[in-house]
Order: sequence, then structure tokens, then C-alpha cells
Amino acid sequence: MTRSITPITAAGKSGDNGPRTEEKAGPEHGLFVLRGREGKGLISLACDALGETFTLAHEMHARLYATDPADDRDLLQHLGEALACLETAHHYLLMLSSVLEERCPPDPDPDVDPWSVDPAF
Repeated sequence: MTRSITPITAAGKSGDNGPRTEEKAGPEHGLFVLRGREGKGLISLACDALGETFTLAHEMHARLYATDPADDRDLLQHLGEALACLETAHHYLLMLSSVLEERCPPDPDPDVDPWSVDPAF
């Protein structure tokens, strides 16, 4: 006895089963694309820096709770590195914030009624 499996596909507009594309596609080249790559790189670096911070803090935790505690100088060294990694992550996140703000259109001034402004023409 053989079984046949019928694939189920989602229907698109007017029954089109082709690949879905977003309605609003961004440009393929230029500064917008470059900023997108920069943003992806910055969030990856921030995650790496936070991961290193966690690893160093975890090592400090293990050494502090060990039956034979570590030398305080080693702990201070780890603490300094953990803080440096944390500051680096903070720096990357601030840079990412500026990239995202540059890519987003500015919000209208909430104090100004858009209907009360004189037309530009």
C-alpha cells in the first residue's frame, strides 16, 4: 500500500501560488542598503560583546562560589574585562540606534496640528 501526500500551498492574490514578495521593497543599492548591512553588523557585534560579558561574569561567579576561592587579583582582571565588554556593547547599541534613526523618516512634531499648517505651494 502506497501513500500519497498532497502538498498544501498558500494561495496568493487572484489564486497566484508564486513566491510572495513584500509590497514595499527597499532599494537594492546605495546608502540605505549600506546602512542595513551596518545595522546587522552592529547588532551582531553587540550580541558578541554581551556574550563575552556573560561568560566573564559566569567565570567570576564560579570562582567566587568555588570551595577554594580565586585570587582577588584574578577576579579584578575578569571584572575589568567584563566591564570593558559591557561598555563596548553599549557603544555598539548606541551606534545601531543612530543607524536606525537615520533610516526611519522623522515623526511629525506632536505639538503641531498637521491640518493647521499652511500648504507649501
